[in-house]
Amino acid sequence: MSNNYLIRMEACPRCRKEGYDQTGDNLAIYSDEHRHCYRCGYHIPAKVTIETVVSSTQSFENVRPTSKTCDNLPSDITSDLSLVAKRWLLKYGLTFEEAKKFWWSDSKQFLIFPACDVEGNLLFWQARDFNDKAKSKYFSTGNIQDSLYILGKNEPLILVEDIISAIKISRHYKSMALFGSSISNLNLTRIRDYILSESKELGIWLDPDKIKDAVKISNRAKTLGINSFFIISKQDPKDYQDNEIIDLISHWRKPSDN
Repeated sequence: MSNNYLIRMEACPRCRKEGYDQTGDNLAIYSDEHRHCYRCGYHIPAKVTIETVVSSTQSFENVRPTSKTCDNLPSDITSDLSLVAKRWLLKYGLTFEEAKKFWWSDSKQFLIFPACDVEGNLLFWQARDFNDKAKSKYFSTGNIQDSLYILGKNEPLILVEDIISAIKISRHYKSMALFGSSISNLNLTRIRDYILSESKELGIWLDPDKIKDAVKISNRAKTLGINSFFIISKQDPKDYQDNEIIDLISHWRKPSDN
């Protein structure tokens, strides 16, 4: 049971910007300093416990959506993954314990990754669509843009595009999936202030077709005082084995003087 408790209510900046929250009490302020608006999903993680935001070990029945867009979870979600989903995860070398982070919906043919905070609140979720006629392989919903979902313990922090890459890297370093190839300056600043240690070391490892985006993120991070570097590879991060991941990050983290 968490000792975290509600302190007060304040105006939500996002709701105000959209013309709502005229009474100035949409944003909940908690004792651990995290803030959350239950109307629009605006969220600022706790300064003290932000590094402990990892995949929930609770069953899906206990997860509480924190955004209206998270309410449209398929009704048949289960932790019992289909054979096709298991084979897909196995292709990238995920362990049995790591596979337990995912859910399955048979009606939608979705392999779902739920991002929950330490209290079991569902921040957002992403689905990998296994329907043959799907227009897009991935579907995301919830408070992705405002959430810093950090896995792992050891620095540096590595930003990647997808959750599979993040999970594999988190075996050795801190990692965060962007669920895409971009990140705002606001989130870079929050990473600098609340996630990184005094070394402020941040790596950006995007897929091979997004090298230019990785360089741009690294350059923006440097302007914010972050000791950043980017990683170039021939394959996506999730396609590498553990020792290869360590070698690639070590190489680009400390480039040769030659």
